[in-house]
Amino acid sequence: MRIKVDFESQNPIELPIHYNYFVQSMIYNTIDDKIYATFLHDKGYEVDLKNFKLFSFSRLEGPFKIVGEGLNKKIIFDKKVSLTVSSPVEDFVVKFSTGLLKKDQIYLKDNILYVTSANMLKRPKFSSFHKIKMLSPMCAYKTIRNENSEYKHFFTPFEDEFYNLISQNLMKKCKLLIKDFDEKSFRFDLKPLKVEEKTHFKPMLFKKTPIKGWLGFYTIETDPIIMEVAYYCGLGSKNSQGFGLFEIIE
Repeated sequence: MRIKVDFESQNPIELPIHYNYFVQSMIYNTIDDKIYATFLHDKGYEVDLKNFKLFSFSRLEGPFKIVGEGLNKKIIFDKKVSLTVSSPVEDFVVKFSTGLLKKDQIYLKDNILYVTSANMLKRPKFSSFHKIKMLSPMCAYKTIRNENSEYKHFFTPFEDEFYNLISQNLMKKCKLLIKDFDEKSFRFDLKPLKVEEKTHFKPMLFKKTPIKGWLGFYTIETDPIIMEVAYYCGLGSKNSQGFGLFEIIE
């Protein structure tokens, strides 16, 4: 399920240019069940020794301007902004939407927001082939461990490993969400339709951690039930940090 939330503020909404952490914090703080919110934040749903939060969100939408340079760069939205939040888990959607209805004010970093509308988006008719547009950057990486250190190597949509990792990640989500899921019959073919480095490469910081993500247009060929998991969970890694959400564009 997906919810599109429209917010309004009495003042312009000022955020650091890398604002995903503050949106994620706002989502956790809005969930109307602190035990569930803590479970999601600290652990999430486990499969094959991997943990998934099973939600994602779009970038903030609305007129904005960018001011400042370097570490002082900020994004300033007008007094209205919208956000799409997505999850295949009904419990999450119910508790988040209940929190939106109950709270008089929503805090986004230092900004006080008011919910003007919250609408459940219509479920698409999923088929075996779709063209998609990324609403938030998609990322795929491997952790490289040396004797004394480790680092994350991020792949690009111009490398086969990018698609291999996204497929493996999605298969684990399917194991969590699809009853009687058969790994052997899993098929998922993601291909670039229009991806340009200058336009679609989006390096970001989540707190102080660098993440290299990609927007752009892609095609997906898979079973409709797997398409549904991808649509509601998001593609690739770090979905709950605001990565991998897409819309179907046919």
